[in-house]
Amino acid sequence: MLSEIELKQIFAEAEAIITDDHFVYAKKADGWYHGREYVNKDAIYPHTKFVRLLARDIAQHFKHEHVDVVVGPTVGAVSLSQWTAHFLTLSEEVLSPGIEVFAICADEEDVLEQKEVNRNDVGIQSFLEFKFSAVGDVSIVLDPVARFTSAFYREKIGTRRVIKRGYAKLVKGKRCLIVEDVINSGLTVAKTRDAVLEAEGEVIGVGCLCNRSGGKVTAQTLGVPELFSLLNLNMEMFPEDECPICKERGLKSVRIDLGKGKEFLTRLSFIQET
Repeated sequence: MLSEIELKQIFAEAEAIITDDHFVYAKKADGWYHGREYVNKDAIYPHTKFVRLLARDIAQHFKHEHVDVVVGPTVGAVSLSQWTAHFLTLSEEVLSPGIEVFAICADEEDVLEQKEVNRNDVGIQSFLEFKFSAVGDVSIVLDPVARFTSAFYREKIGTRRVIKRGYAKLVKGKRCLIVEDVINSGLTVAKTRDAVLEAEGEVIGVGCLCNRSGGKVTAQTLGVPELFSLLNLNMEMFPEDECPICKERGLKSVRIDLGKGKEFLTRLSFIQET
């Protein structure tokens, strides 16, 4: 197993940990947060020598759990699931020649809600300027003289994870290990857990490269038997409306190439316009 020093050297060599900058993190249940540090998981994956070593250590930790399937949420963790399953297969073959541990992915899917707007609600004049975010077809109902009556549409209200591509048959009744690169709020892992359970699989644990929640995300909060992290970091986060970096460097100092800075500037522009 790699030591903490060796792990940090790998992340440093891959330039995967960035400090002293201005980042907007993914939205949490209680709102948006900013911070000075960022773990760039995408910087790790081009380096197969690093991914191999990291996945090997995750597999080493879970080698006695008799894992049948390794599940990685798309997109990044797919590579991690392949390498982890590879090393778990090598471990299992020592006792059971010919055995194979499968590697699959959990896809992200939009959660849609049926919506309706009608003339009585918004008024015919205001409807001419009424804006909504529709997904797919919009059904508009007219009265006998072709006046607008109502419209039905579907709106995205969130996302979930699903086991697709015919992989559900590999999960049903099997012992599944979820792997993730970086855990922030734990939401992606929780959604992947739900996808495995929906496919009637058993989640035996979660292995990740880096848990940067500072101990806030645990096996208990994720609802899984075990959470194993190669690297645990505590990165200070600030509520968006209290961010000292915004005050020091300005709102537009956020990085737009990493994190959610671009979305932040879009939201900022919308607020200023209204």
